[in-house]
Amino acid sequence: MKLTGCLQFLPWIGASALLFGLAGCGSDSGSGSNDPEYSSALEASSGSTGSSSTSTGGSSGSTAPSSASTATSSAASETQSSEEQLNEAQKVVNGSCGPEAATINKGELATWKFYRSSGDLYEQILAPFVWVFEGVSSATIQGNGMQTVNIRYEEAGSYATYLSVDGNEIACDSIQVQGIPITVNSCVPNTSTAKAGETITWTVDATSESDITGYTWTSSYGDVVSSGTSGSMVATSSMHKQNVTAKVAVSNADKSVVTFSCDPVAVVDPESVDLVLQLGSINDADHYGETVLPTLPDSLFIPAQTATTVQIPAGAPANCTVGCKPRVSSDYMNLQVYWDSDDALSGFAYFSPSGCAAGKKYTVTTSVTAICVVNAQ
Repeated sequence: MKLTGCLQFLPWIGASALLFGLAGCGSDSGSGSNDPEYSSALEASSGSTGSSSTSTGGSSGSTAPSSASTATSSAASETQSSEEQLNEAQKVVNGSCGPEAATINKGELATWKFYRSSGDLYEQILAPFVWVFEGVSSATIQGNGMQTVNIRYEEAGSYATYLSVDGNEIACDSIQVQGIPITVNSCVPNTSTAKAGETITWTVDATSESDITGYTWTSSYGDVVSSGTSGSMVATSSMHKQNVTAKVAVSNADKSVVTFSCDPVAVVDPESVDLVLQLGSINDADHYGETVLPTLPDSLFIPAQTATTVQIPAGAPANCTVGCKPRVSSDYMNLQVYWDSDDALSGFAYFSPSGCAAGKKYTVTTSVTAICVVNAQ
């Protein structure tokens, strides 16, 4: 039902029916469900064959509210411009817009939606909408209250969309239309733990039946230097105790783009001491027995799977030894200690770290929460 048809009908009905008539003419895809008047109108119209219609949009098969100026059917189809004359813009209704699905395959329909942030529902229904699309034959679609439209993309690529609503110009979120698929098999770093000042390098393995044309590397932790299938960045002290990762966007000749999150790297700053180890004996049942360990403060333990900078305490002898064991006795067989390297030491055991002496710092990672104690003699 077109909006103009609704407006011709409304003067003949009462005030309570007026609300019902407007609800049947269009829906608010952004915030209408929060409007008490709008909700009341929907309740009044439940069970009526003319209350509201839905259309399936995009590749996800989800439903979207029908346009106020476009007739829809149970099967999704491309939206056409309304034949009605556009109302005069009032500059009242504004908001944002974007595709229901950010990525679709070429040949599929994309559903675009407007999300209102200013103006009310009825002003939106009356507002003129002009949609302008890149990458499609029907570049412009317009109609009053046209807050949802369906567009088919026949060619792969990244496309922008612009919307003029009630005279306000909006740049919508873009859409990626995929062509021949890209499969990213892995993106792995050269190390699982890095110290500040060391270089982390990720390498991606991607395949496609279309020639891969590029790799774009980014990270929220800093700049990534790209060299094709590899991306590198230098670990810094500000990354201490963080799991640092990067993303790579892989593109091919058919204009498909796939973004993949690489495996993280635990970064530590050797100069930042997280834990000064206790001096004593791990075999001292009164201090480190199985029933005592769960009662000790968390600050004495190395958290599971967390790279931690530990320091040998004052009073430790030269060439000292260290003993470690899990906080929970049931983790006994699961304990692995990575002491300043990627090589796992045995579980419950004593070992002699290289250069062990008072004040020496090490980077330690344990598979489960554990405590390490430096032998007093």
